[in-house]
Amino acid sequence: MNADNLPTTESSSTTPRVSLLLLAFNQEGTVRRAAESVLAQLCEPLEIVLSDDASSDGTFAILQELASAYRGVHRVRARRNEKNVGIGEHYNRLLACSSGRLLVTAAGDDFSVPHRVQSLIRAWDASGGRADLIASHVIDLDHDDQLHDVIRVDDLATYTSVEQWAKKRPYIIGAGHAFTRRMMERFGPMLPDVFYEDQIMTFRAIAGGGAVTVDEALVHYRRGGTSRKPNQFDSAEHMAWWTYRQRTRELAEMDQLIQDSRVVGCDGLLRGMFEARLKKEQYLRQLDSLQTNRDRWRAFHRAAPLPRWWRLRKMLHVMLPQTTGVVRRALSVFHRKH
Repeated sequence: MNADNLPTTESSSTTPRVSLLLLAFNQEGTVRRAAESVLAQLCEPLEIVLSDDASSDGTFAILQELASAYRGVHRVRARRNEKNVGIGEHYNRLLACSSGRLLVTAAGDDFSVPHRVQSLIRAWDASGGRADLIASHVIDLDHDDQLHDVIRVDDLATYTSVEQWAKKRPYIIGAGHAFTRRMMERFGPMLPDVFYEDQIMTFRAIAGGGAVTVDEALVHYRRGGTSRKPNQFDSAEHMAWWTYRQRTRELAEMDQLIQDSRVVGCDGLLRGMFEARLKKEQYLRQLDSLQTNRDRWRAFHRAAPLPRWWRLRKMLHVMLPQTTGVVRRALSVFHRKH
């Protein structure tokens, strides 16, 4: 059963203008505190959706419990996807089942400070509702729940064109973002394979109503995550799986950005920006699809415009995964000792 049918805790007859969306997946160890920080927001009444992406642990049960027990000014509900769909499609579904004009997102392992949403709303209002994305700084949080330094993101107000974005992408962290519904409706749903939404949201905003950065650290941001490269791979198969997954995620980001660029008529700019990376991806896909080393050597020679050493290294990785795995593990041990 799809948990969108669960009862909603409502304390206001009017529709909130801001929705706070918590995205969680297999985070039963952190999701209670993350959700509690969302429910404790000190601001105007919000629509709060606690959403689980078909976790296999107790994540959704915790979200259900908190939504049922909540008594306060916000409208709260818990819901879940019937099957795991990933970050891009999870965003799409939350857009479809929420109603706010401004959407604030939170992760199931990050913690929002009590005035986070209020600060984001004030910045949005100060822009006259023009800004399509409001960012903030975050505080580094390690896996032992220890806080470290503030991680400062770039001032997005200084980015006034997609050409400027393409020349030097801003440093941003999606965990601190709020964005408008109108922006998402203009560009349409994200591709299902999208995992890195940060730059996609930023590009969309700069191409539209613009973006601003609140000069405050409003989120305790968990280090690492599934995109971080492991210190050591368990096997050659593990290394190949991780590498393929990361390439798929990076390609999905590029595909989405190129698709979005067509909406605003700058697809030539984006294609030029990604041309070299797309050629590399084409070569890597060829290597993966070919069955014999002879065919791989042919692909190596056909891809001559790409750097020779890079082509050779990638081909050897496909041909001799066990060997390259041993070399990487040896180098990892060497670097740890030195």
